[in-house]
Amino acid sequence: MTVRDKDAQVVFVGYNAAYLRAIDGRVPGGSVVVIEEPDIIRKRELRDAPASFDCLDRIVPASYQQSAEALDLAAELSAARPVAAVVPGLEYAVPAAAALAEKLGLPGATETAAQALRDKVRLREVAGAGGVRNPRWREVHGPEDILDFAGGGPVVVKPANRQASVGVQLLDSVDATTAAQAWERTSSAAEYEQVPDRPLDWRFLAEERLEGAEYSIEALVREGEIVFENITAKTVIPGPYPVELGHLLPAPLDEDTQAAFGSALRALVSALGFRTGILHAEWILTESGPTLVECAGRCPGDYLIDLVDLAYDTTIRLTLIDLLAGRPVTLPATARRTSAIRFLAAGPGTVTEVSGEDTAKALPGVRAVEVDVEAGQEVRPWASSWDRAGHAIATGPDADTTLRRVLDAEAVIRIATEDEHV
Repeated sequence: MTVRDKDAQVVFVGYNAAYLRAIDGRVPGGSVVVIEEPDIIRKRELRDAPASFDCLDRIVPASYQQSAEALDLAAELSAARPVAAVVPGLEYAVPAAAALAEKLGLPGATETAAQALRDKVRLREVAGAGGVRNPRWREVHGPEDILDFAGGGPVVVKPANRQASVGVQLLDSVDATTAAQAWERTSSAAEYEQVPDRPLDWRFLAEERLEGAEYSIEALVREGEIVFENITAKTVIPGPYPVELGHLLPAPLDEDTQAAFGSALRALVSALGFRTGILHAEWILTESGPTLVECAGRCPGDYLIDLVDLAYDTTIRLTLIDLLAGRPVTLPATARRTSAIRFLAAGPGTVTEVSGEDTAKALPGVRAVEVDVEAGQEVRPWASSWDRAGHAIATGPDADTTLRRVLDAEAVIRIATEDEHV
């Protein structure tokens, strides 16, 4: 049974419009069911969303974030129509999707692996025990713990179980004042539309500040064996908030460095006991080798899946569904081209004018340009991925050409703002 079977359905835990858009028309009509939090359905106005996608049959309200309520739907879902696969649509849905897949007897991450992927405290424990290189770290419960851990030196303070760089801070030095400020900012980070209104349990970490270039590995895994992997070079903005500014893939690395990343990834898969699904593991390449930053068990954001598809001529979102349905898949070992994304920034204030989009789209190798702000809209300084103003995507025959093309596109897009506080 697969998602391509007309009588089967695929269940997404968490509503992901980009995923649905990518598979719409490529899976049978009405074959997708989405489970979403009632509060999120209300806040994101999703009740009429099924009308936007031929593939989407319905959205079922049920709690899944730090809740087992969605598991109660297993009998109802499978009685109505055979379930081919369960897909984690969002970061906060990873544990519930794995648990539901297990209950239905379908391939998945396993509930134990999914719990580690959603909690960086647990991830550090599991990865370290499995021989994966980690920074020095400690769970923290207040500013005193941050100050004690840092010893005055550089440190990273972040939530253990949030997403999209929300609440993550890089501190160059720590004293009582900076520790208190960091704790306040990290512990009060909010995502109104992404979480339900009920109280949730958040945990926090302080970690050693690592030096080195940043990379991620996007991998598909079947029964504990890696069947596809790509290494992405990433760029983050300077300053206290490490928000991604751009990605380039495949990363231009020598064979020894590629092999080191491959070994680190296999050690991580083994340590997690991860079975089937997708991984997005982030690393810093230190003098000692790849060191784990964090790892997610769902399709990555930042248009990374689109970049992978452009570079490798794949359809990763469909392939993931096939993997989770137990269907054999065939994937390329090497890329046919390189691809890159650059996120657009604007000075804080009110947007007064946006220009250059059409010019950027007409440049060689540019595949997409999107500006997510318009005149009259407020722009904030970047503190998380949600604060970016748009993006440009380009491809090319090699890394240098592709990077030049995406930077050329970024350069011609102008987002003018006026800051009334200046």
